[in-house]
Amino acid sequence: MPADDTTHKNNADNQSYLWLEIAVPLLSFGGALIAILLWVTRAAIDIRVTIVGCILASWVLAYLAWIRPKKDIVALTTPIYSFIFIAIPGDPFSTIVLEVLYAASLTILLVRLKYRFGRPGIAISELKELADPLKTYVGQTQGVCGGISPKTAHQATLAFVMFAQGEYGAAAKATGTAAGEMEEAGNNSCLKQAFKIVREHAELLDRSLPRPQTFLTFLPGDADLLAKPAPASAGEEQEFHAALDNALLLVFSAAWNNSGPDRTHLLSTQSFALKLMSS
Repeated sequence: MPADDTTHKNNADNQSYLWLEIAVPLLSFGGALIAILLWVTRAAIDIRVTIVGCILASWVLAYLAWIRPKKDIVALTTPIYSFIFIAIPGDPFSTIVLEVLYAASLTILLVRLKYRFGRPGIAISELKELADPLKTYVGQTQGVCGGISPKTAHQATLAFVMFAQGEYGAAAKATGTAAGEMEEAGNNSCLKQAFKIVREHAELLDRSLPRPQTFLTFLPGDADLLAKPAPASAGEEQEFHAALDNALLLVFSAAWNNSGPDRTHLLSTQSFALKLMSS
């Protein structure tokens, strides 16, 4: 699939996810609002039918939790709790109070899911291989990224996936472990430098620290292995960000070329890698 098609599909998917996120408070609070109106107007309709709004909202929330690479067990099990409304009878006032409280709980869980469990992943079943230009780059760097142990390759996968999801502390830990393993193995290729660069940036982001005056970069001799060599006239700010993008892409290549079992996780985050190449 061409990169443009992949980007277009990802934008469409993101729009769909946004509508689903909006549906959670809309359905749950909407049902509670209808229940209040029925109670105030004393309509000859059982208020309990409005519980359907909370039930549907809980299923939408569970789906949003399911499609994320990192699962939220609490959000996944909300449909179970929603059926308590059906199983336990109550008077109209109690039903309304429970609906409002449950709607608020679902909304809080939605916010928690959105900001603590990353973005929804691409459906793995729809992806068979990498898209260009990422596929080409991974092939070109197979040599320098080869020869590392499966354990180091797994740390590379963890580092890239965690960084893509904004889990910078976990990414820093994984890259630190990978760099240490390469040091012990006597592997001093630019891949080791890539791990160190990602670790430096992840630690800064995790602590919300500004760019330091001196920072890690690649050696001039590594330019042919980088996806985005910085132009000669680039300033320190451009060089700083280019080093991170190149390091992340090398880490991705190392993970892809040496850790077959982890490729499904890498496929779910390749849109992030493609964005690095195009930015």
